[in-house]
Amino acid sequence: MPQRVPDGLLPLLANLDWSNVEDWWDRWERVGGLNLARDQWSVPVVDGWVAFVGLPLLSRVESALHCGERVILGVSALPGCGKSTLCNWVKSASQQLGWPVEHLSLDDFYWPAELLDKRMQGNPWSVPRALPGSHDIDGLLQSLDEWKTNGQITAPRFDKSLRNGRGDRYGSSSSRPQVVLMEGWFLGVSPLPSIETEILEGLSEQELSWRSRAVSLLAEYQEIWAFLDDLWHLRAVRSDMSSRWKQQQLVTLEQQSGVGYRTSDLSDFNRMVLAALPPSWLRNLRLSSAVMDLTESRDVREIHVLNTQLSASSSSATG
Repeated sequence: MPQRVPDGLLPLLANLDWSNVEDWWDRWERVGGLNLARDQWSVPVVDGWVAFVGLPLLSRVESALHCGERVILGVSALPGCGKSTLCNWVKSASQQLGWPVEHLSLDDFYWPAELLDKRMQGNPWSVPRALPGSHDIDGLLQSLDEWKTNGQITAPRFDKSLRNGRGDRYGSSSSRPQVVLMEGWFLGVSPLPSIETEILEGLSEQELSWRSRAVSLLAEYQEIWAFLDDLWHLRAVRSDMSSRWKQQQLVTLEQQSGVGYRTSDLSDFNRMVLAALPPSWLRNLRLSSAVMDLTESRDVREIHVLNTQLSASSSSATG
């Protein structure tokens, strides 16, 4: 182990049918351990992130493969946390192990450029995407339905660097996975009975109007959430940590794509994350089975295991 084991890791592994942490660690050491598919991380990664987030999620994938059904595993986290990079690595590591795994993002199902611009027009944060309503929900549901029926999943891909950072669809992918990793920043978010007066008092009239719209549109996403067999939540200990993470992410994107972002654009995006949906809804996902509390430096502070966790002996909830 690279460092102190975070509280909650042992119960998480026990739910994945690993009663002994040393046995679990040895299992991964035999196939490379911390160096498994290490070159597939698109950004520098610390050992603790691999050991206490990446490998446990890979173990969850392995348990899903054992159940013999087609399984969808969800990963939810605020923007900039690294969920896309994590899921890409899990897919790459799975390929090295010969496992049929695919990675989809809600972002892949953003509307094509013209319709996306129309859907986002007039929002008070001037964001080009990311809000509820920016996704082709029917298209995503069709892709998942076809995969559940015949094993083939086809999905568009979205390139955020196109159109000077506004993004557009770019090609598509098709595969026959047994496990699909799906991720998004409000994946699994459902309305909760909460009144957040301290937040509402700080919102403008236009922001209140668009929050109401986002909350209304969120109902359309619940049919997607129903496909999830399991949901892991990478939870920031403070909501404002997303802004620092997003800034780091955009620096990396600029280095890789050459597309830069104005400080005002980042500020508007961060404001959207804090204002578009009630923060308590983003912190408390009723569908989540494992919650990993992350510090500002993305260290795993604590893992919470909830009762809905699927184990290797469980069968798919959606069949």
